[in-house]
Amino acid sequence: MRVSIPASAFTVSTIRAWQPSTPGSPEDWRTSLGQIIVEVQLESGVIGLGVGGGGVASIHVIDSVMRMELTGKEFLTPLELHDHMCKFTSFYGLSGIVPMAISGIDLAIWDAYAKSHNSTILQIMDPSHDPHASCPMYQTVFDDVGALLAAEQGMAAVKLHLERYGSDPDIRDIEKLVQRTRDAVGPDCELMLDAFGNWDISTTRKLAERICKYDIAWIEEPLLPQEIASYTELCRHSPIPIAGGEHEYLICGFRRLVDAHAHDVYQPDVNWCGGLSTLIAIYELAARNEVRVCPHRGSEPFALPAIMALDPTPLAESGRDWFRAFNPPTRVSQGRACCNTGLGFGVELSTSK
Repeated sequence: MRVSIPASAFTVSTIRAWQPSTPGSPEDWRTSLGQIIVEVQLESGVIGLGVGGGGVASIHVIDSVMRMELTGKEFLTPLELHDHMCKFTSFYGLSGIVPMAISGIDLAIWDAYAKSHNSTILQIMDPSHDPHASCPMYQTVFDDVGALLAAEQGMAAVKLHLERYGSDPDIRDIEKLVQRTRDAVGPDCELMLDAFGNWDISTTRKLAERICKYDIAWIEEPLLPQEIASYTELCRHSPIPIAGGEHEYLICGFRRLVDAHAHDVYQPDVNWCGGLSTLIAIYELAARNEVRVCPHRGSEPFALPAIMALDPTPLAESGRDWFRAFNPPTRVSQGRACCNTGLGFGVELSTSK
């Protein structure tokens, strides 16, 4: 797999970033270091929009470093500009806040670049792709009742969010929940679990051995992201595939995970990992190593085109109902998502700075 992007010179004239209000967002770092909007304008006058993470800390990186380094310079493709950002931030920005800032800029550049070519992002990535094609989705739920509702709405899969069980979960109680959920959704609906980084190797293996008979597609983030050696051991012994990577950054980080065989399923977040350019590189890495990619929040407008264009087994996670900074939202019908048809990512601001 290799994505070919036509070279077409462009120059960035302005970059600005701000953090929108997000009523109803989680009361934790996902709000205090929450999503930012990035707007770039090219010398041609075309404006592009993107979303990054990291809140005011990320905005500081853009205002104090990125803007000065990127404006007034000519680039041929978004991939070239992204490579430049990664190189000049490499001494201080291989993970965390800086890649979150890079993500917002990269997505805004892609948006402007596609608009300059009078194209959607999907058309730029795969000119032959049917713009009206749809992608199956999965919904994050908290119990068997929510799972049944999602399945009745057409979702191809459901994921049980198990953060509430803590670091010392009642395995029998979780098994009962999994059994009820499998009974509710039937045998044809994929079923996954999300531990939110709360468990250890022993707990995960014990649970996996108890519930593998219920045909579980993956257990997501059972350990903390930095516990790479433990993930490698877990993947070696778990009867259920292990998913992670939501909190990994840039292609160098994902290459380290793949080399360590740390996950069976990789879940980059396009708004955090380094943007669309990094997501493309992850798909290329995954294809060479025959591992699966299933991006975090994949049904949102900024990840869905990559899933549609690059994923051999496309599955898009449901989006956040509390992030309403853009219109229109992704088109969703009967559990399937379609890319927006407007130019670029097909979104406009629904809020002002």
